[in-house]
Amino acid sequence: MSMLQEEKPASVFSVAKPPPSWVEWCERNSKPKSPRIVREKYVPTRWQTPGPMTKADWKYFYEWAGTRAMPKEPLPEPEKYDFPCESKILPCGRKTKTPDPEERVERLNNLAMPLYRKSSEKHQYFYPTHPYSPIIVWGQPPLHDKGRPFDPPKIPKCFPNEELEGKFWAELRFEVRKAALKARISPRIMSISKPKVMPPYPPHCVMPEHVYDVLDVKPPPRKKFTPQGWRLHQIRLIYLSKPVSRPEYEYFYM
Repeated sequence: MSMLQEEKPASVFSVAKPPPSWVEWCERNSKPKSPRIVREKYVPTRWQTPGPMTKADWKYFYEWAGTRAMPKEPLPEPEKYDFPCESKILPCGRKTKTPDPEERVERLNNLAMPLYRKSSEKHQYFYPTHPYSPIIVWGQPPLHDKGRPFDPPKIPKCFPNEELEGKFWAELRFEVRKAALKARISPRIMSISKPKVMPPYPPHCVMPEHVYDVLDVKPPPRKKFTPQGWRLHQIRLIYLSKPVSRPEYEYFYM
């Protein structure tokens, strides 16, 4: 057994690992781009050529400036000629028309009327009227009965004698609908069929007795006022409810 320490294997963490794949991408794309300006080839005109102008160039320039660089001369004004006003050629020779007032009004009315293709008649609404529309159930809309009112019976204008008239009235019958024969009378319909009584009896609520004088009201059942104190309190309220009279104000300012 040797005294030297045994060599241990290197740790896994001490081994240098290769850099990840994204490091190379960041180093390549994180640097600023170098500006590359591609300049177009400039072609100068004939007047921008380097060097002095030749004699032929100066000659051409003076010819061009003498014709195009000078201001234009104003055109001469046309001469005015007095033409005779002939009725067949110019409108100034025609006679002025005096419009007829009736024809003018008729023309204006025709122009003020809208075109026939643009005018439309207004729609007329026809709302049916149902004279018999009772409310059978509270809170629901009224029931429109189209069969009422019934057509009155046909009565002859005159009778030959009283016997025929009495026979007619004795044999007169009113038609009853089949729905009415099968219907069940409810208390609501019974109340509607009865004539209305005004004022209603029995009344809907208790009507208080009429008080003819404020001072005749009995004091409330409490101990704050005596009967005499209650009466004096009512007299005080009547006095305070009246308008204030200011004789001095009326004397000096009215």
